[in-house]
Amino acid sequence: MSILDFYTSPEKRDELQSLLTLASQKHPDGLAPNFLEKDIWVTEILRLLFDKNLLGDMSVAFKGGTALSKCWKAIERFSEDIDLSIHWADLAEAEDEAQAWAKSVQSRSQQDKFRKTQQTRLITWSERLVEKLNKRFEEYGIDELKAELDIDSKGEKVNVHFPRVTANDNDYQLDYVLLEFGGRNRGRPTKSHRVTSYLSEINELSVIECPEANVQAYDADYILWEKLTALHQFSTQEREPKLNRLARHWYDVYCLLKTQFADPLASEQAMHDVIEMKSHRWAEKGVDYYLASSGAIKLIPDDDRLEGIACDHQDAVDGGMFFSEPDDFDAIIERIRETQDAINASRA
Repeated sequence: MSILDFYTSPEKRDELQSLLTLASQKHPDGLAPNFLEKDIWVTEILRLLFDKNLLGDMSVAFKGGTALSKCWKAIERFSEDIDLSIHWADLAEAEDEAQAWAKSVQSRSQQDKFRKTQQTRLITWSERLVEKLNKRFEEYGIDELKAELDIDSKGEKVNVHFPRVTANDNDYQLDYVLLEFGGRNRGRPTKSHRVTSYLSEINELSVIECPEANVQAYDADYILWEKLTALHQFSTQEREPKLNRLARHWYDVYCLLKTQFADPLASEQAMHDVIEMKSHRWAEKGVDYYLASSGAIKLIPDDDRLEGIACDHQDAVDGGMFFSEPDDFDAIIERIRETQDAINASRA
């Protein structure tokens, strides 16, 4: 019997609620029932996207915190969003990638034209994906299961709603699965990973079929440099970033450094590619990504901004977003500061 079959009737949903409570008690990390439930749908959506080829012929990279958690087990927090990058040249239908890149960055007007064209294509592509997802969901016989395009996201966000049977009094997580797409980024290089749902780790539930997927995850060096340049952006941008759910980026980088996920001092190509992409495709006022390669990367924001990020980190702790008690936020910042200094010393 599939775990998804429990959603097909009110009686089975009651049974699923009890099952998830039991699963939380039996799980090695004691994950809360609401996390276990949401992960069912995260994994099932990944299966549809990659194994059932709903992504089509585009090169698409699975990345972000959920990839770090499910592909590498590199972080000890529950990451609930599905972050995906469509390879920009595929979306642009570029026959010669080098030529298309050179043309798109030769002037400000060409960059603006490229972004507008990519945005239009991404909206069309995302609308078709929503149609394909909902056509699949109709086969499940589950009420309230639906994909919707976030109309204000310009094609970058798709929300998948499912009928939750669990809740959490201190619910830091979203009550739907958020798919975030980028059409101005790299969807290569990738490596294949098999991912499973957290429920499959529980021996007592081995008779129940749980989702699993074979995904194409972004290369580790590129993931690390995307994370590092994100910290540089949040630390230097002129406008104040939205602090809600922002602290996870510092926690993730801390975990990647602690586990030696990738070496920031020995990944020159990834650093160069990420800096070039963000400088031309994701310009942000006040942010100079090239400082990352010239000995002036800034991974720690000024005190006022850092204080807000520290508060968001505590909110995540209080919301039960971590599998185990994370290290103190001051320790996280200190480790990242050491890396910042090492990167800058190596580029001076």
